[in-house]
Amino acid sequence: MRKAIILILAMVVALSALPITFACYNGGWGNWDRFWRPQQIVYACPTYCSVIITSVNAYDNEDTFTEPKEVAQTTASIQDYGKKLVITIDNAYPGYQGIVDFCVKNTGTLAATITGITINNPNTGYLDLDLTGDCEVGAVIQPWTTKCGQLVIDGIPQLEDAQNRTFTFDITLNFECICLPLTCDTAFARSYLYSTCFSYWGFSNWGWTNGPLQPDEYRFPLYAGAAQCDISKGKHVGWITVNYNGSTAIVTYNMFYGYKMDETHLYVGNEPLPRINGDGEYTVAPGQFPLSHDLDNASTDWYAVTGLSGEIYVVAHAVVCD
Repeated sequence: MRKAIILILAMVVALSALPITFACYNGGWGNWDRFWRPQQIVYACPTYCSVIITSVNAYDNEDTFTEPKEVAQTTASIQDYGKKLVITIDNAYPGYQGIVDFCVKNTGTLAATITGITINNPNTGYLDLDLTGDCEVGAVIQPWTTKCGQLVIDGIPQLEDAQNRTFTFDITLNFECICLPLTCDTAFARSYLYSTCFSYWGFSNWGWTNGPLQPDEYRFPLYAGAAQCDISKGKHVGWITVNYNGSTAIVTYNMFYGYKMDETHLYVGNEPLPRINGDGEYTVAPGQFPLSHDLDNASTDWYAVTGLSGEIYVVAHAVVCD
């Protein structure tokens, strides 16, 4: 038994020394190869909208009477984790008016539009309800934005038949997320000291190779949409990290918040650029790079390239969406 415990502890220590990262991948965990290394780690940031009721204030409007009455009372509470507003009126009477002010907030990452307001009022013969304010149907609520509305409750003449009763009803907001189409662009890593634009070899496509690199750790900015290799035309969307020990290069992609990757393509070798089919002409077409990953809204990705020696070049490409 003691040997088994020692063996387990040794495995834990050995695994903790590996350069690995744990992350959620499409609701599960990343796949592992036979050497207990994660094959591909993808963190998918959820995109959603969620409109909840955050505050409520109920009161009586005494201005509707010539002589104010202190008889009825309106109260309101937020229930079901902000999804429902429950309102109660005690001892309402004809001409009575209760007012409920409330605010809602979109706590998601996408804009939301209010598609409907469900008022579950079993007392339609006694109470007339009117909703006003910024929470009307069709209102758009941006992420982490608050909007407010007001519900006016009037006691109608038939209420004479039901005085001294308690009325309870609830309100639910219906909403949909506004899913805007993604804007995607091509992106390449560019070293400030070691980069050379593809145009140096006569290519019309923009992008850079980075090298020659000796064994060391490097970090290069990833630029999207930098036509003609002009970074002033592009956007800095993330970082590429290269850890090269003389035989293996670990290349890691890390995106800034708000940017995701659909694809990555990578070349690491002793020549400045990859060759078609490995031994043909130079190519800068990402689809012809020797390494690639198909992703789904990934914020990180990585490669382990083995069998290297001497000085190397790195061409790192990604399809980036925002």
